[in-house]
Amino acid sequence: MDVFAALEERVEKLLSAHRALHERVAELEKENAKLKAGSQTIADLTERIAGLEDERNQARTRLEKLLANLSSLEL
Repeated sequence: MDVFAALEERVEKLLSAHRALHERVAELEKENAKLKAGSQTIADLTERIAGLEDERNQARTRLEKLLANLSSLEL
């Protein structure tokens, strides 16, 4: 009887470990999905920043041209 009890205990431990592993995999999959969503948000923000920097550079160029024209009018 002791052999069967020991075997049953080992099977119980194995099933418990399997359940814990399955739960951990599910948690990691959720975390992975959140990280992917976060990296997409970061990529979107990076793209937006690049666009705003381009707009700023264009505005700076136009402003410099206007200032140059203004200074030539004052002369």
